[in-house]
Amino acid sequence: MQRLRYVMIVFAAVIAGSVALALPATAATAGVFPRLARAGAVTPSAGGSNDYLNGDSCPSSTFCMAVGAFNLNGHSPGLSEMLSGGNWLAEAVPSPPRGANIFANEVSCASPVRCLFVGEHWAGTQGPAMNLAEAWNGSSWRTVTTSGPAGAAISGLDDVACPNISFCMAVGFAGSASHYQDAAYRWNSVAGWRRITIPRPGHARNSVLNGLACFSSANCMAVGDYTNATGRNLPFAAHWHNRHWTLLTTPAVRKQLLTTFQAIDCPTATKCVAVGNTEDNTAGKFFHAFAEVWRGGRWRVSTLRRPPSVMTSASCPAWNRCFASGYTFPPGATFAHPLIETWDGRTWTTQRPEETPAPRSGASLQHVSCVTRTLCEAVGFSFAPSGSVSDQTLAEIWNGHRWIVQATPNP
Repeated sequence: MQRLRYVMIVFAAVIAGSVALALPATAATAGVFPRLARAGAVTPSAGGSNDYLNGDSCPSSTFCMAVGAFNLNGHSPGLSEMLSGGNWLAEAVPSPPRGANIFANEVSCASPVRCLFVGEHWAGTQGPAMNLAEAWNGSSWRTVTTSGPAGAAISGLDDVACPNISFCMAVGFAGSASHYQDAAYRWNSVAGWRRITIPRPGHARNSVLNGLACFSSANCMAVGDYTNATGRNLPFAAHWHNRHWTLLTTPAVRKQLLTTFQAIDCPTATKCVAVGNTEDNTAGKFFHAFAEVWRGGRWRVSTLRRPPSVMTSASCPAWNRCFASGYTFPPGATFAHPLIETWDGRTWTTQRPEETPAPRSGASLQHVSCVTRTLCEAVGFSFAPSGSVSDQTLAEIWNGHRWIVQATPNP
């Protein structure tokens, strides 16, 4: 899923029916991806501030890895937190020698001793941003790549999937701020990091892949969006099968101005669930969370949620059980609240994640990872609607009956 360098969700109220949203400074898809924003800035303390988690991966019932970022005296170190023995612990993330600011988008773990996180890094306050990937060996992170494709002025990695210890796939974009295209890469500890050819939609001005899932090294599905020749934003998917990418047509949600995929999971080689957001054609241009399902070789729209809402992640522990996370504005609310939706193979149901207490009563669950139907971890951040205090990391565990907030470090 593509993220901001600094996740800032404008919590100032829904003004005239619209949500104020921040957009990435260098992201290729500026103007497309909704994000939550903070009203007012918090002065960095002697320690860190505005900590948040973007992605997590739980390869077993006893281990999870989460990644994100925080502010430290005006720059952005990477953030990594490991759940082991029932406790979340912060793990150091090395910074590249050039472009020491880090934004960790997503992480995937094939085992407790084999993880890969992806994102971007940059120098100064504005960039340019370039690819970043780091590998976990069970005790520490090491840098895998810090550069984009040759000739690319900017690049970013938005998602990663490691279905086994010898294969990882990553996707994102590369190019310039005005002209960029989807990109894909393979990695393992022996062959190293390399770009692989992936098609782009016909007549696309720009294209990006935001979400990726791999059922196996032979079967992956990536989702994203592109701008067509007339300037319209449309969704698309790419299927990796037997070392070859094939573009798939995905339906745009009817009566919506745009349809943007944010994430995907595939519980089998022949079924996937992708989630994201639309923007409607009302005066307020509300965002609606939506989901599409791929089965029988075709994509179809599965649900469209009431606005304002966004689903940013999906995890399917079984072919007929999926969890999606994100944020929503309940009726009468003036700031974002955490959102969890579940799917039983036919219908979607809203769950009630635990709310965070004041002053950080607003929250977003940016990512969810499920080991089984009765064990999931969702991560994100909580915030004060007034912007009076710093944002903090957030993790909630699903025990099969309810969601429970866990203690997490805030460097």
